[in-house]
Amino acid sequence: MNDMKIRKNLFMIMVFLPVQFLSCTGSNEAMLYRAVERADVEIVQGRAGLIRTLYCDLYLEYVDSENWGIIKGNSIFKGAGTGIPVDPCFHFIIVNTWNKPFEIDKIEAFHGDELIRTEDYNFIKDEKYKDNRYSVSISSLMKKRRLLIERDVLKDIDFENDSVEYRLGFIAPGDRISLFSFFPKIPAGRSTKIRVTIKYHDLKKVIDFDMGRFDYKDIENIQHQTGF
Repeated sequence: MNDMKIRKNLFMIMVFLPVQFLSCTGSNEAMLYRAVERADVEIVQGRAGLIRTLYCDLYLEYVDSENWGIIKGNSIFKGAGTGIPVDPCFHFIIVNTWNKPFEIDKIEAFHGDELIRTEDYNFIKDEKYKDNRYSVSISSLMKKRRLLIERDVLKDIDFENDSVEYRLGFIAPGDRISLFSFFPKIPAGRSTKIRVTIKYHDLKKVIDFDMGRFDYKDIENIQHQTGF
């Protein structure tokens, strides 16, 4: 009888602990995303994916818990609430290396045949939600900003001193633009892509990253191997 009771207690512990661990850590803290290295994708400081094209240089970096701490230190992104957004968020830097202006036509994610559009939170009727829900202002993050310095990853950017709001509807030649985009979800697996489409009149260029999902130990190993 005692053996049966011990086995039952062990079973309950084994079931309860993983659930408790997941509920405490949260998906944003336990897992994170990185662009997968390819022939056309460079990994910058173990953090951001970089694709260079004739038209632009495009950087993509996932906003993990460390990056949220950095972002919260910038008063221009300060929100009136508490906590950080739960939806996956990515930081893009787009440098116009062409001799003509172009627009950002679309930012989308794909998982196999499933299209995942960016989240704009317009379905929420509270007009102040984006500014008041979290400790960071979603509406401020969604505004394009021109970077005044050549920095490639979030930890090296002082947005208050090294950027200004960018109100043009296009990206002018030579300009280096920063923006954040949220997604309602980003499924795991190599079949997941994040795709950016730029356009100039009828000309369109599609740039996509393969996305991998890792835990912090995997990323620490990647950063150690790359010297960061």
